[in-house]
Amino acid sequence: MRKTSPNTADFPIWRIKLLYLVIYSSFGTFFIYRTLYYRRVGLDERQIGVLIALYPLVSLAAGPLWSAIADRLGIRSRLLSLTALSSIFPLLGMIWLRGFWPFFFLTFLFAFFLGPVQPLMDSIALFLLGEQRHKYSTIRAFGSLGYAPIVWLTGYLIQGRDIRWIFVGYTFLMGIGVLLASKIKVEQPPLPKGNFVKGLKALWKNQNWLLFMVAVFIAMTIQGILVGYTTLYLDTLGAPEGLIGFSGAFGSITQTLFMWTLLPRLLRRWGSETMVIMGLGLFAFRLCLISLFPLPWVIILSQGLLGLTFGATFVAAVDYAARHSPPGLAATSQAVVTGLIAGLGRSFGGMSGGILYESLGPQNAFATYGLVALFAAGIFAWLWRKQIPSPRNNPTKD
Repeated sequence: MRKTSPNTADFPIWRIKLLYLVIYSSFGTFFIYRTLYYRRVGLDERQIGVLIALYPLVSLAAGPLWSAIADRLGIRSRLLSLTALSSIFPLLGMIWLRGFWPFFFLTFLFAFFLGPVQPLMDSIALFLLGEQRHKYSTIRAFGSLGYAPIVWLTGYLIQGRDIRWIFVGYTFLMGIGVLLASKIKVEQPPLPKGNFVKGLKALWKNQNWLLFMVAVFIAMTIQGILVGYTTLYLDTLGAPEGLIGFSGAFGSITQTLFMWTLLPRLLRRWGSETMVIMGLGLFAFRLCLISLFPLPWVIILSQGLLGLTFGATFVAAVDYAARHSPPGLAATSQAVVTGLIAGLGRSFGGMSGGILYESLGPQNAFATYGLVALFAAGIFAWLWRKQIPSPRNNPTKD
């Protein structure tokens, strides 16, 4: 039975589920369509690759920075509202500004403010779950549930119309998210400076932690390729915006189902390390399908594995960070993981993917990263063969 605190007694769990649903709905209006917008306003693939890489790279620093402030001062929920609100204004600027460098500056600001939103939500959700943290995926699933219909609907709404409506949609939905976040009153006592610094040092001296972060980095590099360039590939193959939107929605719907049903069971049975190995192996399979069969319907069907690739890796990383977080550094630990997920890994994937996509062509670029994912799965399976806990000793419990 989960232990509760006075905060959790006053904060029903359904509110954080609703927050995930709305925040991720706002993501569905923008993220997979941004590359189409950049192409429509005249940017080339290398410039698009830089912008794709810039967002997670800035998030890599911004997420831990804001989250460290939240842990140090004990103001997680208030910072969540502030940063979510501030992320709206740079996107609105993209409606009117043109050119690579204005987009570069606005993307930087957008990433700086949006970067901490996910780790702050995750740390609050894990706090509310307590010892039932293996059920985190059932909360995160509401994010996918919100994302799926919005990304599909957005594709149909902008088909044959002004694509700048994606920015209006983001503003509306994120505004609702800010209102919901302002009602959250889940805080912690401020962490003394000495304890804060000591906890950070312990985190970075943990070799098992660092090895796991390398695995997550590689997995999210692969995810950065798929997110950044599958949309462009479908566009190249002649798929309309509505079908591109359906592709994103299909992946999100299947991920929601896996998060509600299979992933919590796999996490309890296998542990975080095995989940990441599975994710890498299935990333390789997805990329091989896309490379060998350049057909829109094959690419769409491959999206059905989103929950067992990105979803499995993400859930495993959040659980691992929660189990190894130093006392009082819950938000900071999640931000480090999220920085690798939405930060350095995706940044490297976006940048290198743009170079390979343009120089080798989409099929060869996807095939190259498929081999990388397969090799990484084998390496980490070998490294962790004696470290992975058995189901009986898995520390993720009821």
